[in-house]
Amino acid sequence: MDRKSYNTKNRKLILDFLKQNQTIMVTAQDILAFLKNNEITVNRSTIYRYLNQLCEEGSIMKYIDNEEGKTVFQYVEDKHDCHSHIHLKCVKCNGIIHLECDFMEEIREHLERNHHFDLQCEGSVLYGICDKCKKAEKNKNDQQ
Repeated sequence: MDRKSYNTKNRKLILDFLKQNQTIMVTAQDILAFLKNNEITVNRSTIYRYLNQLCEEGSIMKYIDNEEGKTVFQYVEDKHDCHSHIHLKCVKCNGIIHLECDFMEEIREHLERNHHFDLQCEGSVLYGICDKCKKAEKNKNDQQ
């Protein structure tokens, strides 16, 4: 197998992993573990190079996870314009919610009008607990 087809296969596996996990943020270590589980050896720097390429293409978003200080990545579906809205991250399940609603325009206008601040949404994340996790926690407490 030549190097080009080998790289293409690895890149497809990485992209497939990101797509399959698009509701959460993943680290390069998560990708490395996935590849290792599939008996594929890839240099960590190769993974980072490809992740950076995907970021430049707009296929994934890159964030700094405030909880652990790690760089995390998330696949972006075509329907999401992640440069124009904030993301909500559940601290329990690591799920991501795209805040794509009229409220974003209200936030922008408020920040500009009252604080003379232009909001840059790319990589912006607010942390909290999603409804699914709140309900699961409530059910757990009710059963005790």
